[in-house]
This record gives sequence, C-alpha cells and structure tokens, in this order.
Amino acid sequence: MSKGAKLSLLLISLIILLMAALMSGVIKSEHWKIKDIALQAEYKRVSSEQIRVVVSAYPERSFFKVKADDIREKIIMIPWVQEVSVTKKWPNSLVIKIIEHQAVAVWNKDKLLNENGQIFEVDSIDNLMALPRINGKDSQSQLIWDQYMRFSDIVKNTGLDITSSFVSNRGGWDLFLSNGINLRIGTNQMDARLVRLADSWSKLLQQNDNLPTYIDLRYTNGYAVKWPQRTEKLEEQNKKNMTIEQLILTEGLIDNNG
Repeated sequence: MSKGAKLSLLLISLIILLMAALMSGVIKSEHWKIKDIALQAEYKRVSSEQIRVVVSAYPERSFFKVKADDIREKIIMIPWVQEVSVTKKWPNSLVIKIIEHQAVAVWNKDKLLNENGQIFEVDSIDNLMALPRINGKDSQSQLIWDQYMRFSDIVKNTGLDITSSFVSNRGGWDLFLSNGINLRIGTNQMDARLVRLADSWSKLLQQNDNLPTYIDLRYTNGYAVKWPQRTEKLEEQNKKNMTIEQLILTEGLIDNNG
C-alpha cells in the first residue's frame, strides 16, 4: 500500500471515529461542557448577570454543539446592546464581546437614537429626558441625525443649543433653542439659512429687550421675526429702522412648507 493510500485510510478512520463519537453522545458528555464565559464589555447599561442568564438558558452545553450565532441572537435582544460577538475557545470557554448603544437623542417621544442615527428601544427613558428630542420618520433617522448635527454646529455660534426639533413628512424643519425660540427653516437651503441667522444674531437681539417668539427663515434674502406683543408706538418706531432681516412676520405671509 502506498504512503498516500495509507494517509487517506487514516483520515477516513478519524472521520469515522468522530462520527461515531457524535452518534454515541461522547461529544455531549460533561467532559466537553462549557464551563467558562469570558465577558468583555463596559457595563454602563448592560450587566454581566443579564448576559449569563441568556447563556445559561441555552439548552445545549457541549462545546461542540453550542452554536455561537444562536447565543448572539439572544444577547442582541437585550436593551442597550448594539453589537455582539460570540466565539468558542477550546476546550470549554465562550468569549462574548459587547458594545452598548450610546444614546444621543430621544426619538419620537419614546425611543432613542445612537451616535450613528440608529433607532433603539429600552425599557424606560425617564432618566434621559435631558437629551435633545427629535421627531421624524423612522426610515430617515440616520439622514435626520446627520442634518441635526450640522444644524447644531451652526446654532452653537449663537451661544445656544437645539433642545428639540420636528421634521414634517415633507422634510420641513422646526427647531427649538435652549432659550425657547422657535426657528422655522423649511426644506430648502437650510444650512445657508441658519448661517445667515447666526451671522446677524447679535444685531438681531439688539432690536428688542425681549426674545423673539419665533424666527421664520423661509425667505430668499432674509428672515422674519415675531416679537412678543408691544405697543403700537414701539411697533411704529421699529418699523422705521427695519431691514429685510428684521421683517415682522404677519399671518399668511408665506407657505408653511417652504
């Protein structure tokens, strides 16, 4: 018998022995049972106990029979878990690595966004109400988050932050600032409109001792400002000094979808 034939016969014998072991239950024996779980995570929101409960509930404990993907699918369902990898380490260990979601905003009242604009749900958001609030279509969450971040960077030039925002079904944006002012920026040239406001912010606030109620940016070359109620005399005086960037908004002046 040639050397090659002997090697082939040996390999076939090993395969037969392995199959026999599987069929006889040897590989299911206590000798090959998973005994150690190595967890790698920051554990800010997820506890090690939650992970161990999921693993312990898995019906198969044999090293050869455990399916890492099945355990991963169970762990990914735990609130706050964003990514999971599960690998088997010879002879009797599981290595589980977890990355948690980092909440950056409350989404549509009862959900959350992570730093990638992905929506996720947790049991309660009561202790997260200080986060900015964003409302929009679920299917556009990543696009909306990217836009929100750009708008936030521009608004910071006024010394303020965006506390909440609303995106209509047609893509029109409304922002609410940390001082209570509502900005209506519409759907077109949104970045440019916010930059125009930020560049003239200091001059705008000098026009009145009170803060505006809202500022409508849906104009080609300027914006309209709604101030709190003032006397007719003060209104007339302000109109004399008014420029296009300090137009006083009147009802029905422009289309709300602009």
